[in-house]
Amino acid sequence: MTTIFPDPSRPRLRPALRRNLGRLLAPRRMAFIGGAQAERTLATLRIQPFAGAVDVVHPRRDEMEGYPCVRRIADLPAPPDAVFLAVNAEATIAALEELREMDAGGAVCYASGFSEIGAAGAGRNRAFVAASGDMAVVGPNCYGLVNHVTHGSIWPAPYRPQEGTRGAAVISQSGNVTSHFVSNDRSVPFSYLVSAGNQAVLGFEDYIDFLVDDPNVTCIGLFMEGIRDVPAFSHACLRARLKGVPVIACRCGRSDLGAAMAASHTSSLAGQNESYDALFDRLGVIDTETVPQFLEMLKLASLAGPVAGPRIAVFSSSGGDNGLAADYCSFAGLALPQPEPAVVEVIGPMLPSYGHVSNPLDFTAGYWGNEKLLTPMFTAMLAGAVDAGMLVIEYPPAGSAYRDTAAQEAMDRALAAAGRASGKPVFHASVNIGGIPAEAAQAMIAQGIVPLQGLHDAAGVIARWVRHCTADRPNPLPPHAVPPLTGTPRSVNEAEAKRRLAAHGLAVPEGLVLTLDGIRALPETLPAAVALKALHDDLPHKTEVGGVALGLKTRAEAVAAAEAMVEGVARQRPGLVLDTFLIESMQAAPLAELIVGVKRDPLFGLVLVIGAGGIFVELMKDAVTLLLPVTRAEVEAALRRLRAFPLLDGFRGRPRAPLDRVVDAVMAIADYAGANRDTLAELDVNPLMVGEGGAVAVDALIVEVKG
Repeated sequence: MTTIFPDPSRPRLRPALRRNLGRLLAPRRMAFIGGAQAERTLATLRIQPFAGAVDVVHPRRDEMEGYPCVRRIADLPAPPDAVFLAVNAEATIAALEELREMDAGGAVCYASGFSEIGAAGAGRNRAFVAASGDMAVVGPNCYGLVNHVTHGSIWPAPYRPQEGTRGAAVISQSGNVTSHFVSNDRSVPFSYLVSAGNQAVLGFEDYIDFLVDDPNVTCIGLFMEGIRDVPAFSHACLRARLKGVPVIACRCGRSDLGAAMAASHTSSLAGQNESYDALFDRLGVIDTETVPQFLEMLKLASLAGPVAGPRIAVFSSSGGDNGLAADYCSFAGLALPQPEPAVVEVIGPMLPSYGHVSNPLDFTAGYWGNEKLLTPMFTAMLAGAVDAGMLVIEYPPAGSAYRDTAAQEAMDRALAAAGRASGKPVFHASVNIGGIPAEAAQAMIAQGIVPLQGLHDAAGVIARWVRHCTADRPNPLPPHAVPPLTGTPRSVNEAEAKRRLAAHGLAVPEGLVLTLDGIRALPETLPAAVALKALHDDLPHKTEVGGVALGLKTRAEAVAAAEAMVEGVARQRPGLVLDTFLIESMQAAPLAELIVGVKRDPLFGLVLVIGAGGIFVELMKDAVTLLLPVTRAEVEAALRRLRAFPLLDGFRGRPRAPLDRVVDAVMAIADYAGANRDTLAELDVNPLMVGEGGAVAVDALIVEVKG
């Protein structure tokens, strides 16, 4: 089967919808339709005054927040570019139809009562989508959007204004969480913040596809409960990667209860955590675990340049702060190389006699605020074999009785000068969240320093940024889109499964398919020890009925084992007649056993799992998840991530496995799955025995559904 994937360098949003989304985010005329909620939203429009025309529709009022009202949508003087619809669900659908007919650009729909309430709202949701046509419609079940670029905001509560227009664009499925973002005091620069709600019309993939072309957007942040269309989302993220626009995610629904909450909130399918991890790794999406970490990551991606590697120099005047920094940086995956002799020679004479040149560098309390001495010290450290620098100090809290910040400002100037001299990124991290007041953060940003709140999160986001900047080029193909299977799943017997997989290049043991009479006709003494297995399409799990016998050396042993299998199947599976067997040569003891499986997921398509096999499957739960199609590089990287990988790599003097042959085996399984994705329900190769000569599939299961 050949699949034509869309070119990720080209936008996928249809032209009319793209044009209308542009009108929604850069409106020249806005309309507000509704009562109290519309009135509150009109009030916040003045936080950052909108320069365009504003119309209001209300059936009884003449004026709202100083704006004149018209009675009906039909009375609007011109088609609006951006509309706020704050009316009930049924009225929302009728209003959308009327707005579409008059060529409105887009609308934010506040009403709930659609897909988030399940079957009761499904029909209403279909009517909502049909009424929207090519309009760029946000929601329903959403708060609106904050627009720092053109000030055409549709937001029902006060929010923090900002001076610039360039920054992170955030798309959030939760209106309340979006309100947390707009009111944060972490000095995150924003361009747009959109409460996307149910995403009945516009989804994450549409916003990303549009926003990567906006010069005001530094990065794209996603607060998500689920993804509605993985292939389209993948195309959009790959396009963002090609355009150099980082995509940063914060996902709720990681726990079972959280997933249930997401489903009831916006009807989102949360999916498996491992599949999301695999998707984000594949696309280069930067994943974050908490809202504070998400905000710090948005800020760093908006303000920092590329980082060449994970080596960081840390500066502080406190042994305790340096100890914390060393721990947090190490845990996050950053390296703190010790200064080279040439650096020690430069810095050593600058320190007091009790000082010590190390990384982290304790420049001692005696040099607190000494810009003249700290500038060459920081510069020398950054000139060494490091990729970035981080200063760890606190500012006094805003409003405190004693608030002399001259010393902190001097140290920041020293850090900024060292960053400029070295051409390397520099960060200022506070130990406490809130340890950098807003005015201090703005002063740092003006000097080229990225202010980060909270040392633990600072280390985590810097490490994520390093991985993003140094990552290999992502897999250019989106995950397979697979149709739903209709029909009854059926398993394929092991011999047939191995035959099919072998046709795609997977090595399997030499074997024979025999009846009981055929086994009785074998030589009295077998040439080598064999494995005997019950063979039947309806026996996918042979061991459960005693259908596997190993190490058989004589005909008598083989006959006895086969007869026992026939009796066991008759006893445990009445009505199933076992008359065929698979006999194969026993395999030599392997260096390692792997399990390679493919499962079908309604959201993510075909999911490939590579893990430690044999007894380690349940004991260690050592597995890596990938999404098909995969590249050889992805498979090799997955193998190297296994805790059991040392067994393939010469553990304790044992031979090394030919890794390229192991990758060949996994790729053969993946190729079969991809070629049969319209019918494949499940595939398992367990164990895949890996030896010095390569990898052999000792057992294989295929489950398929054919209409």
